[in-house]
Amino acid sequence: MREKIISTTVALGTVAVFLFLKLSHLVFRFGDGNAYIYMAYHFGKLLPYRDFFLADPPFLIIVLKFFKFLFGRNLILFQAVPAVFEALTAVFIYLLLKKWKNPLSFLAPAIYLFSFTVLSTSDYLTGVQLVVFLSVLAIWAWENSWTKTSGVIWGLAVSTKLYIAPAFVGFAIFSFLKSERKVFWKFLISAIGAAALISLPFVLTSISKAFRYLIIHQLNRPAGLEKIAVLSFFLNREWFLLILALAGFFVFRKWVILAPFIFILVFFLVYADLYYLYLDNFMPYLIILGLAFLGWLWTRGGGLRWLLVFVLVLWSSLTFTSLNLYLKDFATRGRFLNSAEIADYIKTLPENFKLYGSHEVAPLVALRAEKKLFDNQIDTNAQVFSSGGLNLEEVSKSAAKEGIYLLARIIDRPEEGINNVGYEGFFSQEEFKKSCQRLKLFPSTSNESDNFIGVFRCKSN
Repeated sequence: MREKIISTTVALGTVAVFLFLKLSHLVFRFGDGNAYIYMAYHFGKLLPYRDFFLADPPFLIIVLKFFKFLFGRNLILFQAVPAVFEALTAVFIYLLLKKWKNPLSFLAPAIYLFSFTVLSTSDYLTGVQLVVFLSVLAIWAWENSWTKTSGVIWGLAVSTKLYIAPAFVGFAIFSFLKSERKVFWKFLISAIGAAALISLPFVLTSISKAFRYLIIHQLNRPAGLEKIAVLSFFLNREWFLLILALAGFFVFRKWVILAPFIFILVFFLVYADLYYLYLDNFMPYLIILGLAFLGWLWTRGGGLRWLLVFVLVLWSSLTFTSLNLYLKDFATRGRFLNSAEIADYIKTLPENFKLYGSHEVAPLVALRAEKKLFDNQIDTNAQVFSSGGLNLEEVSKSAAKEGIYLLARIIDRPEEGINNVGYEGFFSQEEFKKSCQRLKLFPSTSNESDNFIGVFRCKSN
């Protein structure tokens, strides 16, 4: 009994420390999250697909709408959402390992939450944290014989981000091979029913747009970052965990974990548009496999326990290094510290123009300035246009014809011959040259390549 109390205290105490670290350093950041928050605030009056572009199923926006009711106009609180979902994921990883009688289950939250991957990606509201939480929760529900509940949760996960679908397929194959047919069909029907209930009402409001956004756009997205660079970045920071997880593969043969992990691993290895934050999907599986190996060492006793002590000391050292790297470098990247200043400036401009611009900038400024975005163009990621989801020239000409204030993260270094570079992914260069004039530059606080946030007045004759 005493050991259980200590185990639970250590596990939950670690979660509390992580949440304190994250919640005490909340700042606005550039990223997809600003577009998602704007969508959530206007959800109901505006519907995805019918009224605005959305590259994913709508469950993330529905969840954020719930948080909107909790947070009201306190936009900064949305920055806490990723950390909260990661904390919940850590709790359910602990509960899974505890159910499987792993003697080191209490270490799972610390190893998971203070890994470099989770520390760095949990600063950004991208949806990956919700997907990871739902997939772990679905596995936990299955292990507790809640078949229908597991199916519903998997359906919600797929209704959040389509890239989790391979993990769901792997899990479904596992359930087909390892359970009774009646159980499998209950699971599958529950999953499909939940996904349909969430997505179909919105898809049916505009079938052609939904098809273009959810299918055509996804199939035509250009390759993102260099895949080797992304994987190398991950390997350089999580190599020790990967070694332990590989060892765990040989001593831990629970296909409830291995099947979804193998399927999503293969998917991301072949997926062209790979980004570092997607690899957060791997972390629960790696933690479980790594601790399965360490738990196996513990149960063997003898000299192997000394090996376990060595591994844990080394792991602690690497965790401290990751935390230090995160705090000194990555925690300061992508911060949007002057959004209020920019919003105050926008309020002074004539109100006959709407806002348009970078999805990382314009939606948050619009919310803070209580302004509307032009033509409900919320997600203006360059991929939206390069995939054919939206037509760059048409949107740009329409915006310039009506008159807009264009907001963009730019690089402006005249001494190097670089002027106003950064808007090209979401606004036509030709239209910019004809119709736009610079009103004001604000210094960028991102600690990245851009050095200004530019405000431009664009109006075609």
